[in-house]
Amino acid sequence: MARLLIVEDNQELASLIATVAQNRGHEALTVFTGESALEALGPHSRFDAALVDLLLPDIRGSEVLGALRAHAIPAIAVSGVYKGDRFATEATQVHGACAFFEKPFELDAVLDALEEAAGVPPVTHGELLDEVDLLVLEELVQETPSEDEPALESVGSPSEPSEPALPDETPDVSEALPLPFAQRGAVWTEAAPAPARQRRQLPEWSLGGDLAHTSMPRLLNAYYEARHHGELKLRQGTVLKVVYFEAGRVVYAASNLAPERFGRFCLRKGALTEAQLAEAVGYAREHSLRTGDALLKRGLLSPKQRRQLLEEQVKDILWSTFTWTEGGYGFSPMRPQRADLVPLSLFPGDLILEGVTRTETLVALRQRMAPGRRLFPAADPPYGLHELKLDGPQAMLLAFADGTKTVEDLLALTDLSEREALATLRGLELSGVLEERQETPNRRQRISFGL
Repeated sequence: MARLLIVEDNQELASLIATVAQNRGHEALTVFTGESALEALGPHSRFDAALVDLLLPDIRGSEVLGALRAHAIPAIAVSGVYKGDRFATEATQVHGACAFFEKPFELDAVLDALEEAAGVPPVTHGELLDEVDLLVLEELVQETPSEDEPALESVGSPSEPSEPALPDETPDVSEALPLPFAQRGAVWTEAAPAPARQRRQLPEWSLGGDLAHTSMPRLLNAYYEARHHGELKLRQGTVLKVVYFEAGRVVYAASNLAPERFGRFCLRKGALTEAQLAEAVGYAREHSLRTGDALLKRGLLSPKQRRQLLEEQVKDILWSTFTWTEGGYGFSPMRPQRADLVPLSLFPGDLILEGVTRTETLVALRQRMAPGRRLFPAADPPYGLHELKLDGPQAMLLAFADGTKTVEDLLALTDLSEREALATLRGLELSGVLEERQETPNRRQRISFGL
């Protein structure tokens, strides 16, 4: 086990890095400024290795690397601005970093480098998954959900159990699913103490965070910037939702709300009638199938329709959390292991831009994007401009947002409606492409997209 120092001003990304490190069995301290990093290097501090972002809000990352070198602490340097062989050579040969990674990076590769710098043997991905499955097995405290499907007219009623249900399956086949999906509900509920057994516990703090201090779009950014795979859990009261990622892209989402199950979603979208859904549910129960598979076999949906509806459902589950300002979130190394999942790969940048348009009212947008605010291009955005789907007026609005103009000025310059313009600016801010100009000393250099 190693003690790691994570110096990264993107708090969601720092938390994700620290969580994955803790899931590997290490201790990790996160700090978000260079000064905080220097304070952490006190006379009694002990770190085996550190990760340092070269672009920090207060001092240069190279100063932190120098301080770490003076304390004989090996460090890994990362940056989303300083790229190429020149900066890699400078970071390693001049400032003493053991390795240099450009953002976006493969988080597993960065952690492998940290473990090598700290002199500890790496934990393979397979070992992590085995241990997670063991944890799931030992924490099961509830019986498999009943095979009795709630009556359609009562789905979503307050009395219905709040056990999570995957959007494209019926709860009566959970015993046939591989872990960790088979007993997902038991893992998320308040569990009784598990039987004593010698094993490494997943750290409790890594499974929690406060949505009051972040937002779903910023968490999406962190996963994409780290190109990470795994799951993100969100809880607000009794509502539970989980989003699955592969290489930073959304591939699946689930909710414990009955109206958000696949069949009910199809019904709301007008793709099915009540009678057709009842027929599919009965057929699924009789043949131990998921609802989506039953709809295909009964000819009620085509494969293309199923994929389109599933993609819309996943988006709706995601967007429903965009406005959450309270509740909790948690990271997990678990990832979907089922080969029968419909293959999705949703780009987070576009999800954020479209989600803001779908979820934010004009009143809310006016409050968030006050007329006097000034936005300018972020120095190290999680997304490249070529990756974002911006139409002509949106791209022109982004070009105008160079920090010299207020939101009021931008509204006067664009051909978009007020709501479209504010939603675009809000979405670009949440996606980390734009940020508010701060007239403070040592602020990162202003840049222009040059559109």
